[in-house]
Amino acid sequence: MQNKIFCLGVVFFSLVATANDSTGYASTGGINYIKNHHISMETEDLYISKDKINVAYQFKNLTNRDITETILFPFPALNGMDGDFADTEGLLNSFQVKVNGNAIKPKRHVNIFFPPKNKAENKPIDVTVALATCGMSEKLLLNSWKLKDDISEKIAVCPNQEIQKLLKYYDDWENEWKIQITYSWRQTFKANAITRVEHHYQPLVGGGINTIQDLNGQLKKNFCIDKNFTQKLFHLHEKADRAPLILTRELSYILTTGANWAKPIGRFTLTIERKPNEVVSLCWDKSLKKINATQFKAVKTNFIPQHDIDIVFSE
Repeated sequence: MQNKIFCLGVVFFSLVATANDSTGYASTGGINYIKNHHISMETEDLYISKDKINVAYQFKNLTNRDITETILFPFPALNGMDGDFADTEGLLNSFQVKVNGNAIKPKRHVNIFFPPKNKAENKPIDVTVALATCGMSEKLLLNSWKLKDDISEKIAVCPNQEIQKLLKYYDDWENEWKIQITYSWRQTFKANAITRVEHHYQPLVGGGINTIQDLNGQLKKNFCIDKNFTQKLFHLHEKADRAPLILTRELSYILTTGANWAKPIGRFTLTIERKPNEVVSLCWDKSLKKINATQFKAVKTNFIPQHDIDIVFSE
């Protein structure tokens, strides 16, 4: 029996994003991922809307022996205290896992880190343990957008020299540190058999208020916004006699970790659902087609994901 660690996928935010399952290992410096050569992802069915994410995988053990792994499901990093995500912990608690139809309870890991400040620094600085000495609980950090004052007070009197040094190095530390949340569980893949894994959760969704002109800037680059999107949005606003301000809601899905298995994903299906009065945009190829008034669908075979998914909804 072999023992390693796998990483699945997650949706979180803005961005809110999610990631595919993958192989990896956990350490005090954060989560690391490795390629698994013995288990393939035969299928992945991914459903994305602003209200829920459903992911169903079929994995196949390609060997004649059972393999036990640690599965990791990482959410993309959250932005420090710069945001307004009102019940972060509550939303994270909506995360559910089923294996072969049976519900399991995964462990949750919370890591806090500062990203590299320049190219010379090739890896992030994990401060999870150091922050714990300052009285920073997991609950406090997961609700940092609502509890900024409490965090600032604890930091101000924290005697940990590592933390004080980093805060001087990172001038805007409140907004520069990142929060990485990962779920994990032990999983046995039976010899020459299919193992079915499902995730269900309500994503945190980011966004902002923009003008029609803003859609031609960074938003256009991030979400491949085209003239058709802009014209439809303008028509909706004109029809409803709205102000020229536009509310965008954004989320992401980390798809590239799906390349960490033994072979390309055998069959990948992506379904995106919007509300009837919304427009939606993302960077994808012509395989994504409108199948009804509110849904878009893409199907790929022998798929090696090269890019993550960033989606913008607006109305």
